[in-house]
Amino acid sequence: MPKFFLSISVMILTSVAAFAHTIDTDYCDSALYTEEVFNLKCTNKNIEFKSKGLPSPDHILMQGITATNQQVPRLHDYDFKITRKPKPSSTKTKPDSGAIGVAVNGIPLFDPTTQGRVNPATGSRPNTLLEGELDKCGGHAGRGDDYHYHIAPVCLIEQLGKERIDDKKQPIGFAMDGYPIHALGWFDKANNIEDQLDECRGYTDSKGRYFYNVMTQENWDILTCFTGKPKRFAKDKWAARKDKNGNDIVGYPVKFDIKNYSAQQYGAETCHVVTGTIPKEQLLRTNGSTIKINDADGSIFYCNPSCYAMFFEADKKPQFKGRVIYYERVTDKCPARFSVSDLILFEAYEGPPQTYKAPQSTKK
Repeated sequence: MPKFFLSISVMILTSVAAFAHTIDTDYCDSALYTEEVFNLKCTNKNIEFKSKGLPSPDHILMQGITATNQQVPRLHDYDFKITRKPKPSSTKTKPDSGAIGVAVNGIPLFDPTTQGRVNPATGSRPNTLLEGELDKCGGHAGRGDDYHYHIAPVCLIEQLGKERIDDKKQPIGFAMDGYPIHALGWFDKANNIEDQLDECRGYTDSKGRYFYNVMTQENWDILTCFTGKPKRFAKDKWAARKDKNGNDIVGYPVKFDIKNYSAQQYGAETCHVVTGTIPKEQLLRTNGSTIKINDADGSIFYCNPSCYAMFFEADKKPQFKGRVIYYERVTDKCPARFSVSDLILFEAYEGPPQTYKAPQSTKK
């Protein structure tokens, strides 16, 4: 074959390989979304829907977390609005630590980093996955008791399955710039396009349709930058949990290897129970002394401002070396059928009141 025709053939084959997939999906089809999404409607400009912010009941939440902020997945009241006419921007936008989109089950998608302090050496924030903050589904409860994913939503993708993900090429969510997010290659390696993605983890199909594709291994990144212009896409209504003094319970971090999480309804109240192991901490005792605990099993729980047990930061004392926490247990008004005695509990602090510490700002 002459070199000219050989070159043309190589160019054609390369072009075909670069556009091996065609995404032909009606994003307004209710069949694309799980049962957790409701009030789906489309206008010429937007896709709109609501959710309560919790995934399918068979998703096992919180297990696998080793560093927790003691928040729990609670019901929210989300309104999502995704533009139907995304357009590429002249510049790529790097996500902030926070929301980057929404999954097709109505759960927010977040950037992989936390809102922890910026590392002066690298200029980056801690990674939630590497810090041990994510469960086996790729999510956790944030400071607003809002469950969200920081990496590819593993349990959701498994729920959707090969037919929807790789055969029908349906999305797993939408980015806040309006472009869909897919997981091609998750089940069928023939669909793997990892080496064809752009710097934002984006790909243009044979019809010129652009989408992001999550990483199927290692860090399971969702996207690394926005190709389009990010837009406000969500509204939410929620109320923070309160402690016995009416203070917000928001995000005191502890190392806690979570083994199990449950949420049980007792009339109008929901009791959240998290069980696991504290690998190493210094605990304040009622008499003012401290005790070091290692690989100690126990529970934290919350039903209402008069029924909870959680860890808080103890007041600093000259005799204390290192961080000291205390386990506050309040059981004045627990639901009648909620049995605290059935739980494995840590040693409660019942000494003089500790100073209220403002909500943590270093963890998501």
